[in-house]
Amino acid sequence: MRQLARILILMSLALALAIISSCGASRGLSIDRWSIEPMERAPDLIMQLIENAGDRTDWPNAHTVTVVDFDSTFFYPDGNQVSAHYSLIKLMTMKSTKDYGTIPLAYDTQQMTIDIVYVRVIYPDSSVAYVTEDDITDETMDTYAGMDIYWSNLRQKVIHLPELQVGCAIEFALRIETVQPMLDDMMDARFGFQSSEPIMRTESKLVVPISETMNWKVFNDPEGKVQFAEKTVKDSLRVYHWWGEGFEPLVSEDAMPDAGEFLTKVLASNTTWEEYSQRVYELSKPNMVADDAIRETVADLMKDAESDYDSIRSIAIYAAQVIRYIGISLGDKEGITPHDVRKTFQAQSGVCKDKSALLAVMLNEAGFESYVALSNPMQHVFYDVASNQFNHMIVVAYDRAGNEIWMDPTDALSMDLLPAYHMNKAVLICKEGGDDLRYLPVLPPETQSGSITAESRIEPNGDYIGKVTITGKGIYDQLLRLIFQQMEATQQQRFWTEMIKQQVHPSARLTDYSISPSPIENLWEAVIIEIEYEIPDYAIVAGDYLLVRSPLATGAFDIMGLVLGQTVGLAERNYPLNIQFTLGSESRETITLPGGYTSKSLPEIVRMDNDAAEFFVDYTIDGNTITYESSFNVKQPQIPPEDYPDYRNTIRKSSAVSQGMIILTEEGGAL
Repeated sequence: MRQLARILILMSLALALAIISSCGASRGLSIDRWSIEPMERAPDLIMQLIENAGDRTDWPNAHTVTVVDFDSTFFYPDGNQVSAHYSLIKLMTMKSTKDYGTIPLAYDTQQMTIDIVYVRVIYPDSSVAYVTEDDITDETMDTYAGMDIYWSNLRQKVIHLPELQVGCAIEFALRIETVQPMLDDMMDARFGFQSSEPIMRTESKLVVPISETMNWKVFNDPEGKVQFAEKTVKDSLRVYHWWGEGFEPLVSEDAMPDAGEFLTKVLASNTTWEEYSQRVYELSKPNMVADDAIRETVADLMKDAESDYDSIRSIAIYAAQVIRYIGISLGDKEGITPHDVRKTFQAQSGVCKDKSALLAVMLNEAGFESYVALSNPMQHVFYDVASNQFNHMIVVAYDRAGNEIWMDPTDALSMDLLPAYHMNKAVLICKEGGDDLRYLPVLPPETQSGSITAESRIEPNGDYIGKVTITGKGIYDQLLRLIFQQMEATQQQRFWTEMIKQQVHPSARLTDYSISPSPIENLWEAVIIEIEYEIPDYAIVAGDYLLVRSPLATGAFDIMGLVLGQTVGLAERNYPLNIQFTLGSESRETITLPGGYTSKSLPEIVRMDNDAAEFFVDYTIDGNTITYESSFNVKQPQIPPEDYPDYRNTIRKSSAVSQGMIILTEEGGAL
């Protein structure tokens, strides 16, 4: 079988290099035999294909165009695979000639080998330049060093190309073979048909043993451009074949979700989510055994707990804050298999899978049913095909009443244990007997809300004196921790001084400042910021009138609100606005006025409520006290295009009313 596989994969590669033939009802694209032997000139048909691909006038927003792209993958029964890839790419801009000066190809030595069959450059005059072995380096991939992941098995082959020019094309062929599957017996494939650059023709083949039936689906293909055919070979192999032409580039937007959610692609798998869950459970189980040191730590963490939640919280915070996030190569299948939790505990370090496995073991030792779970907090996981779409691992536990509690031990600053950016993200609990994929709930914005309150007064000479208190729940609390964890006390005071001067009044002076808890990493107490400041001559005296604006109404103290103001730059959207979580804020300021004034005019009362957001602002006056109140809630983690206009109008209205002026008149003066 293995010898047959090699023959088939080489045949597929030869097909890619020589003839992309017709299949089923597709219109065949015939290419003259394109030998891997050196040649001085490219064949006329290749030059014609490059010419027909167009240039910048045809693709004004693109830098390259893929003329032909071919993938072929053969699976062995054990889940290992061999893949061949061929591409012919035309460069259309100076930027592309610089970007393609080097081509990095990342790979994992534990899981695969990668062979560069050839790389050559075809110039507009049809001359050909070749990349030699001396032009290819094999290097340690330090991309993850910034994430404190130092896996020596992560490497990259870097192809250094000869001088490139606009209009030339790069042609290359690769052969990739796995040496161990991520999960035994699992066949998992994905093929892309669209990117941020145009693709003229793309074709993918998947070859599996006849005993395997793949569940597959084409995603994001509203025009039905991807065609399909299936056949058997010698009653022993099943061949799946997808192809298509004319795939327009995806034009991205600011603050949209990951583009992979919208690109045309095929996912295929021979398993179910339940089987996937069971396999990861079996792979992880041998390394999830506690020792006495772990048990002693669990007992110590629980000794002062007054409830199940306190116990779970104490252990979760330990895993998040005491166990450092750092990855060192220690075993096979680094991408998914947790290291022995006893070693993780002893080293006091690990990546998400290690920290999650240790946390689950500690919670189980504490008497709480707990499991690790695969997740992807940044990208959408498609339910229809049980393929590997995960990049993270978290934990779920159940208290004695059966309540479900989710935790991410890689986030050391979330009071909620599971940060809000996991909302509506897929999770697969890895347990005996397996589990189905599901999506975490979207929480109400009130659970992720900031609270900004102020008490202030206007002196008879027009000076303003105020005290502001800022606190929050959920993501709002976490945002405050993230910002001010990075600053010394003097930097924090400077931050607020500049904010008040820019947003409220250039003459504002900070007179006192405090932030708690200390240290700010203490997740048992909410963050509380207290700011005292004064503004000379803040109230404007105009004859019989006194003009005042609530500093809180400017939004200067609502950090999240200031961020949201940057999300409405587009007049309309083709893709959702990705905020990642629901959130809100509530503000209330009471302003004590000097005696002798009554209300002449208060800013408008506003109430807006739609599917995307909710906003209200109100002013009331009682004697010599004016009260300003407002709230803003974002109801969806992602604002779909059809709801974006309402969201934008709500944001813009909230900014406009912040300039509202309170007009008072002196008693006995003008009315």
